[in-house]
Amino acid sequence: MRGGSVKKFIYLLCILPAILIMCGQLLYIKVEARPSHKTTLIIGDSIPYGMALGKKFGTGVDKADKVYWLTEGGVNINFLSKDFKIHMGKVMPKKIVNTFTMSRNFDLIEEVRKKKIEDIVIMLGANWPGEKSAKLTVSTLKKLAKKSGCRIYYANVLPYVHKGRYKDRSSVMAYHNKLTREGFKGTDIIYIDACKLAKSVKNYRNCTSDGIHYSKKVYNVIFNKILSLIEKEKKAVKFSKKKKISKKLKIKQDEETKH
Repeated sequence: MRGGSVKKFIYLLCILPAILIMCGQLLYIKVEARPSHKTTLIIGDSIPYGMALGKKFGTGVDKADKVYWLTEGGVNINFLSKDFKIHMGKVMPKKIVNTFTMSRNFDLIEEVRKKKIEDIVIMLGANWPGEKSAKLTVSTLKKLAKKSGCRIYYANVLPYVHKGRYKDRSSVMAYHNKLTREGFKGTDIIYIDACKLAKSVKNYRNCTSDGIHYSKKVYNVIFNKILSLIEKEKKAVKFSKKKKISKKLKIKQDEETKH
């Protein structure tokens, strides 16, 4: 019996490293698979609505689950309202993608704070382009930046392609984009030229069936640019914080040396 016990003990010692390695691999895989906390929210009309639909649809972007979506077809800048109290379903209740909250009526600022959102991207303008809308967009986003404490990005209106379905509003859309670009100058709001990005896609005119809404080919380019800009801003903030800490430490060391 003793001999058998010794053999079993030796056997266990031999296979123990293999068991530990396997456990380690399983633990590693589990940790790697854990989804990271989302800190980005995209708000908008039927354009980001199409982006948010996912890979199964012809317009849905890749990696759509990397951000929160708050979209409704047909809405304009008034969707954010004066006090940022959101009421979804008033315009196109069947065209909504909301991965941000369980409710259709909520306080945007409160939810942003609860979920610790860092970056908010606004994609509104196509449903009400023009001077009044552009000015309201600029003032609303400035207010949103102040109230939320988030980095705010504005993606302008995509290019209009005449397909006969909608009235040609290309000139007023271009004017809207010009006014918003000028309005955000000198502010912390980051302007994304989505119109230019769409036009950079080869044969972009063939990527829309109605002249306003585009296919995944165009949307992916815009979405990837948004993600890369956000990542760039995050790195810049981290670098700035490290620089400030290093500066404080140097001042402290210099003071200690003097004494």
